[in-house]
Amino acid sequence: MLKRNDPCLCGSGKKYKKCCMQKNESKAIVTQELHQLETEMLYTAFTRYQKELTNWVQSYHHVYPDVEENVTETLSSMLLVWLIFHRPIQENGQTIYDTFLETKIRKIKRPQTANIIETWKETKPAVLEVLALTNETECESRNLFTGETVTHLIPSEHNETVEPGSTIIGFPAKGEISMTFIGPVISNRPVKTAEIKQKIDAFQSNGSDDPFTAKWPQLLSSLLAENEAVVKSADDFQWSSEQVKETATILLEGLKKDQHSPEIEQLALEKWYAFTTAKKVTIRKPEAFAAAMEYALQEFAPLSVTQKALAEKYNVSASTISTRSIEITNELRATESV
Repeated sequence: MLKRNDPCLCGSGKKYKKCCMQKNESKAIVTQELHQLETEMLYTAFTRYQKELTNWVQSYHHVYPDVEENVTETLSSMLLVWLIFHRPIQENGQTIYDTFLETKIRKIKRPQTANIIETWKETKPAVLEVLALTNETECESRNLFTGETVTHLIPSEHNETVEPGSTIIGFPAKGEISMTFIGPVISNRPVKTAEIKQKIDAFQSNGSDDPFTAKWPQLLSSLLAENEAVVKSADDFQWSSEQVKETATILLEGLKKDQHSPEIEQLALEKWYAFTTAKKVTIRKPEAFAAAMEYALQEFAPLSVTQKALAEKYNVSASTISTRSIEITNELRATESV
């Protein structure tokens, strides 16, 4: 251990106490403060917004029933971090992170600590491929979403897994010394890297500037799943008419276009089948009912889409979507309450 009167390791020739000791002590204090703030933020989220977070997470589990039980807790924890930073909790669009920062920023006395926690607003999920271990506590990795190279701390309890070629899934954020992680981390040995890259490549962008963040729950489910879910096609159902079947096919194509998970596709077909079985409908334009069904699906799955976007996607009017989606939602609610 370096002592106060030892030569400073920076090579200045000065004693450690006259050179870098105070700087290192300051960095240690900032690091400790950041860790405390992270702990407070997560605790605040889990206590003050427990009901909202629980409902959101449960809605995602509803459409990902095939995720292995041993990764369910990890999936929940990583979804919670994503929700904290990216799901508005206030009508003005503020997230849990935003509200936490507002209450804390004026109480933070050290400017460096305040500057760093403000950068956390840009925290996004990432899959990092380890390029090299720079020392016992740090490594250099490439972000498989952006291609950027970052230097970050090796997550605690992952020293045995992290090696060149391995992958790390988590939420990297700025720290005092180097990048660190907020919330849980998943690390995989190099043998799984090719499979992970393949899943990321298959998750194509469709008009979104940041599809990996916007659709993180879908991608995370795919990354954690051991086996790909098998989805029935429109041909696997006994539809009441050809128009109803055609609508199902158009609906499925629309969901695939936006890279929704297989579980979402399956749920959509099941809800459309339940609706058309319970109520006889006359379909003149299948696209209108497909758009309405996708909009109504928000009642049963963690989707977020506007009538305007669906109107453009299916080339129908927003007013038609509104009318038909209310009809579908009311019928499905009545059916499920029986």
